[in-house]
Amino acid sequence: MHRLLGIMLPVLLVATVSATALAPKQVRVSIDEMKFNPASLDIKPGDTVRWTNDDERDHTVTASDGSFKSGNLRSGDTFEYTFKKSGKFAYACSYHPRMKGTVNVKD
Repeated sequence: MHRLLGIMLPVLLVATVSATALAPKQVRVSIDEMKFNPASLDIKPGDTVRWTNDDERDHTVTASDGSFKSGNLRSGDTFEYTFKKSGKFAYACSYHPRMKGTVNVKD
């Protein structure tokens, strides 16, 4: 019994660590002082990005390719988008076009 446990425990541990490493994640981006922070992210397909407007002004999160668009975000509002495919996704605030960010989705 102890020998079987000695074999199975490492296998279960590796399986658990592998599943955790592959599990989708949620990454946070703060909108504050007229900036996206962080402005660039590296994530995997299936991960979700959650933008939170921590600024006093209204903002949007709008993809350059039209793949996602938050609509108006007032102070304290959030917007989430799950990235399903690989690629480089540039975005900006439609009210303040100099506010830019990028999400790099890589397998």
